[in-house]
Amino acid sequence: MNDASSRPRISGTRFIEPTPSSGRLSLSASFRGHRHAITGGPRGGLVQGVDTPPEPACIVCAPATLRLAEDLFERWNDALKTGDAGRVTACYAEDAVLLPTVSNIPRTSHAEIRDYFEHFLKKRPEGTINQRNVKIGCNKITDAGIYTFRVLDQGKMREVPARYTFVHEHRDGRWLIVHHHSSVMPTP
Repeated sequence: MNDASSRPRISGTRFIEPTPSSGRLSLSASFRGHRHAITGGPRGGLVQGVDTPPEPACIVCAPATLRLAEDLFERWNDALKTGDAGRVTACYAEDAVLLPTVSNIPRTSHAEIRDYFEHFLKKRPEGTINQRNVKIGCNKITDAGIYTFRVLDQGKMREVPARYTFVHEHRDGRWLIVHHHSSVMPTP
């Protein structure tokens, strides 16, 4: 195992320790008390954690705040208002997952996400956050809560309350949606 001075460091993240067996860094393993294997895919014959830098390096965390989470939602909502599916799709990472409100098909590529919005934007949607819960991490923001959409339905505007989760990651200097789940609120 590497000594503490040679281990990679993640800036701004507390409670991270390397696993005793591998010396690799894993936030999730730290919180689990090292009882579970690090998740991730093989890299060069080794299993590398998804939250582990591939090389010893310092990861710099982009500033993240509640205000940024609000701005990211507004950027996405403003893109909806344009009616341009390409502009909405540009808010998502290339490998994003969209679990949309009015489709039972998971969208896992830009082409599939764009296809969904080409149909959904015909309803002229506009969202308003009713309640949100924001969690901030290193280069990641999770914004989950309840929003209401005004949509055009059979020639009339209708309000549709829904649950949502947006996960944004800071990649190559931009905040992008990597996961978006939206589902209509169940009736009581």
